[in-house]
Amino acid sequence: MANLFGGKQLTEQELASMEKQLLHRGSEKNSTIFLNNYAIQVNQQSFNDTLHKVSTGSHQGENQAIAVAGYIHNEQYKLLSPSSLFKSFQQKGLDFLQEIRGSFVMVIIDGETIHLVRDGAGRKTIFYAKQGNLFNFAIEPKALSQFNRFERKINHASIVKYFSFSFIPERDTMLEDIFELKPNTIVSYHPQKGISEQHYLNLDNVEKHHIDDLEYWKQDLSTEMQKDVQFLLKNTNDKVGVFLSGGLDSSIISAIVAQESQKTIPTYSIHFGEEYRNELDFARMVADRYQTDHHEVKVDPNNFLPKLFKTIWHLDDPIGDPITVPNFELAQFASKKCNYIFNGEGGDPCFGGPKNIPMMVQEWYGTSKEENYREKAYLNSYQRGYAYMDKFLQPKVLNSLNHSTELEGILTPFFNTDQPSNYLDKLMNINIQLKGAHLILPKVERMLGASQITPLSPMFTENVIRKSMEMPSLYKLNQGVEKYILKKAYWEDIPREIINRPKSGMRVPVQYWFQKEMKKYAKKVLLNKSFKETGLFNQETIREILAYDFERGIRRHGLLLWMILTFEIWRKIFIENEEF
Repeated sequence: MANLFGGKQLTEQELASMEKQLLHRGSEKNSTIFLNNYAIQVNQQSFNDTLHKVSTGSHQGENQAIAVAGYIHNEQYKLLSPSSLFKSFQQKGLDFLQEIRGSFVMVIIDGETIHLVRDGAGRKTIFYAKQGNLFNFAIEPKALSQFNRFERKINHASIVKYFSFSFIPERDTMLEDIFELKPNTIVSYHPQKGISEQHYLNLDNVEKHHIDDLEYWKQDLSTEMQKDVQFLLKNTNDKVGVFLSGGLDSSIISAIVAQESQKTIPTYSIHFGEEYRNELDFARMVADRYQTDHHEVKVDPNNFLPKLFKTIWHLDDPIGDPITVPNFELAQFASKKCNYIFNGEGGDPCFGGPKNIPMMVQEWYGTSKEENYREKAYLNSYQRGYAYMDKFLQPKVLNSLNHSTELEGILTPFFNTDQPSNYLDKLMNINIQLKGAHLILPKVERMLGASQITPLSPMFTENVIRKSMEMPSLYKLNQGVEKYILKKAYWEDIPREIINRPKSGMRVPVQYWFQKEMKKYAKKVLLNKSFKETGLFNQETIREILAYDFERGIRRHGLLLWMILTFEIWRKIFIENEEF
């Protein structure tokens, strides 16, 4: 792990204050730059490998500098150092970014201008704060929100977005004036010219490849992921493991890693107790086939509730997906053996996803063509709080944004773009650019980073995203079969039971927990005076949700409660400064 932070006109004391908030990301100081009224610091963990040591760091010239956290390689999978990147920048300007790949955030000082860069897929995150003359940035927003000069205020519009998506899409965060850099994006700041942004890779406007041959795409995709795994294993000293859920994506990654590694690979699965459905049998099939060092970890409210405040502190911005806690718990367990964890993230947004088929059916056969009907259908498909917000949120929150342009309107450019032209690819582009980059990848990066583990996602790289858009859509969804290309490419490597079974996903049993082990805890947090005085929620509806009252037409009480609880704990930590 590594961290990067800094800003305009910062003192060494202020840098130390930011560093204190990010010690879990890396405590070994790598480099500090003071140049043209800007200060940048890079820290990292002292792992015995080359993946981060080559790229993480900085290089400074007379009037320019580059700082990197993460790892960067070229198309030939050669690791690139800050000095080589600095040389490329001097020769080609920002165009050099088109030639690099990896999992990184980067800061470039060029005279009075400072550029923040996030990798093309969004596997690492960086945030920036702008209030008056203040311009600071950090790999996690907690280093910005705790700043003495920063005034913390909740962004009410982000509350609406959060309960619609279960995450906050695009650049906004839950705090006013703190912004998340989007993937594949450069944000540039100049004291007089202000802030501008631009993409540097063509990942959201990819044309279809002229080759329409299944064997070609099977080989092309599997070769790409194999090369990525080989590169990562070579540069991490093999101190790696795999999160193996038993689903298709994690099973494929487990198979590739086990085949390419020279040692026995540890694999990790979670379950929630015998009374709840699990995928352990499928995970065991893969573990047995490849003789992995397999571990099964039980996630139970009695164990994680005492750590829930700490978990959400690490999460930074609230994310309403309950899988965050299992990710956190599993990472803590795996950290005893591993510095790096491979995962199957990317399979859904790049090659499948359970929402695509109903969305396409509605597009073909739906009769309602009201304004923003596609956008509304997409948000309803999340089955979060979008359909119920008028019941549990107060009017001042609901009216904080124009729903047509600032909520549904987030999705409109994806549907109206000429490229991709295929409707399925439009849906996948939304999943890649929004859900992938602002939910899936940040969630895993935060929850594993809390235990000093770096996540490795071979299915979610810039090259895999491009291949997903280039290949015929029929190879992603074929006669109702999702992830068709993955199933065909790894037909010989994965047990047939996993390939042929329908997708079920990792279902965290919050619906039952809030009626049992978490009932008392939720009432304590959501029925107290502090929560009521926020004036953000309809307290009567909150009581009805806690009681699982179906009369108001609200469903999925457990998921809603998880989202509300996550938000309130976040508020207590980051607004009220409640200690834990």
